[in-house]
Amino acid sequence: MEQIKSLLASLTTRQKVTLALAAALVVALIAGGVQWNKERDLKPLYTNLSAEDAGAVVAKLKTSNVEYKVAEGGVVLVPSARVAELRLEMASAGLPRTGRIGFELFDKANLGTTDFAEHVNFRRALEGELERSVMGIGEVERARVHVTFAKDSLYLESRQPAKASVMIKLKPGSRLSPQNVLAVQHLTASAVEGLAPEAVSILDMNGNLLSRPRPQQDAEMGASSAMLEYRQGMEREYLAKIRATLDPLLGPEKYRAGINLECDFTSGEQSEESFDPNKSVMVTSQRTEDISGAASTAGVPGTGSNLPRPVPRGVGGSGGVSRKTENTTYQTSRVVKHLKLPQGGVRRVSVSVLVDQKLRWEGTGSKARRVLEPPSAETLKVVKDVLAGVVGFSQDRGDQILVETLPFEATL
Repeated sequence: MEQIKSLLASLTTRQKVTLALAAALVVALIAGGVQWNKERDLKPLYTNLSAEDAGAVVAKLKTSNVEYKVAEGGVVLVPSARVAELRLEMASAGLPRTGRIGFELFDKANLGTTDFAEHVNFRRALEGELERSVMGIGEVERARVHVTFAKDSLYLESRQPAKASVMIKLKPGSRLSPQNVLAVQHLTASAVEGLAPEAVSILDMNGNLLSRPRPQQDAEMGASSAMLEYRQGMEREYLAKIRATLDPLLGPEKYRAGINLECDFTSGEQSEESFDPNKSVMVTSQRTEDISGAASTAGVPGTGSNLPRPVPRGVGGSGGVSRKTENTTYQTSRVVKHLKLPQGGVRRVSVSVLVDQKLRWEGTGSKARRVLEPPSAETLKVVKDVLAGVVGFSQDRGDQILVETLPFEATL
């Protein structure tokens, strides 16, 4: 110890300052190394957490005396050895809650809650459950749902229908197809009483409106879109059959096919009633027979009639009425038919196929020239006959099949 004191006393002020700085630097390096080693051992517990969920998770970690670190993007880091254990603890505590609480809000009964507070809590719980359901879609990263319940009133002008709005944040590189948007609309409408799918507005985080409530006057436009989609689907099915048939015959890149369908979207019911005068049938038959009448007798009045051997009585006159009635009804034979006309029947089919030509070279060197060989007439006839069978060609319907041959640009 005396040697250290004598060594320090022999140093100049500058040397003492330098030594102190060197010692401080060594201590800082050691502390930095220890901290870096601790941070290197930290692994993400959760990523992409909302502010509400991140705060709840951090509060739970503080109460559990667990070392943690919060990074940008809603990332919470914990020691790698305790990641699985902490995830189980967070799950048992109902964390994370995706920013909104669901029907677990009613797990604890509160007797002092007013009707208004119960109504608000029910709406919060319903919105939270809808957010979780929407986030179950693969393309959706985050969702926000707002619901306005229907307002009943004795007066028609004071009634208000239920409405809802859904804000969606998509995952990078993902997009919602029209079918997905329609599915979210029906999902939200099915969970809220009195909510129509057309009253659900869906938009993304960039403010793009994916769906808007459609007024009633747009019903015809919706029907037209459905008819167009139906016709395009039929055309795709026909083209798939044509390709499956012509690919082995001509080659996948040796022809181009197109089809146009004219569909009949008129629908209705037809009633037909016909009578056959040559045929008749008995409908009712009624027969009535009435017989009425009584015979009158006469005798000698007095004691003689009451003796053991009475005086024979004289035969009086007799009378009666007999009547017969027969009524038969006949009706002409009748046939009644009720027909329901189908919608979407094919009215006319038009198919066009363009067949490529073969290319060969004649001659060599500078005298070489290009020669195009079109398919033979027999090949084109086979193609036309095959197409007629695939599309169900009907001359009475006015169908048309056109097969031509021209060299493709790729061949030239």
